[in-house]
Amino acid sequence: MKFVIPSYKRSEILKAKTLKYLDEMGISREEVYVFIREDDTDYEGYKSIEGINLLAIDIKGIGMTHNYITDHFSEGDFIIEIDDDLDYLVDNERKRIKSFRALCEEMKEKMEEEGCSYGGTYSVDNPLFMSKCEKYTTDLRYCLGAIRWRFIRKEIKVKTNFAEDMEHIILHFIRDGKILKNNHIAPHTKNYAEGGCNGDGRNNESEEKDKRYLADKYPMYCRFFVRKNGKPDCRIREYKSSIYPVKNKYPVNF
Repeated sequence: MKFVIPSYKRSEILKAKTLKYLDEMGISREEVYVFIREDDTDYEGYKSIEGINLLAIDIKGIGMTHNYITDHFSEGDFIIEIDDDLDYLVDNERKRIKSFRALCEEMKEKMEEEGCSYGGTYSVDNPLFMSKCEKYTTDLRYCLGAIRWRFIRKEIKVKTNFAEDMEHIILHFIRDGKILKNNHIAPHTKNYAEGGCNGDGRNNESEEKDKRYLADKYPMYCRFFVRKNGKPDCRIREYKSSIYPVKNKYPVNF
């Protein structure tokens, strides 16, 4: 398996959180690929991390970095993309999962079975809400971008940097007619921490631009709105296949 971590100005956070968690879960660092920017001011910090596959690239923006990752790996490769500040994963009883590798193998097998190229988790570790859901669903639902499983599909490229997680979900749903969501697993992480997208141009204006683009481009799948705190956001719509039929343009080969 390939465990892929895009990171920016966060070498210490990466070591203290995601890499620490992967080490605890018995994931070999030979399987870990960390993508950073060539001009990252924290470059030396990343270089000091032992054992990982470190790739410094001339790409700016998290969405464009995910596009580069798509180009870097081979068609059909199965990758697990993880934020650099993931603490751990919990189940629908808020217990830490025992084996991250076993979860990834389960997700891969289920995605192959269902014909899905994209998989995700529940967004918040709320046992009450999680337990009310079926363990697996394949309709159009939002999955937090903190962790995602996907088979590389070269034709899928996002246009946004600050709505790329939702854009990936929509594009994979259009391709396959479904995405796999594991509603009984959720990440424990801190959104909007220093560094990462916050250090690379994410603010209300840039988020609004990308999220309005997404809502205008795919109005049948999502809508733009503004939260009570003034933060612009996008929400997945309940998808009506009878109104907007999905056509599988591509064969789902694994």
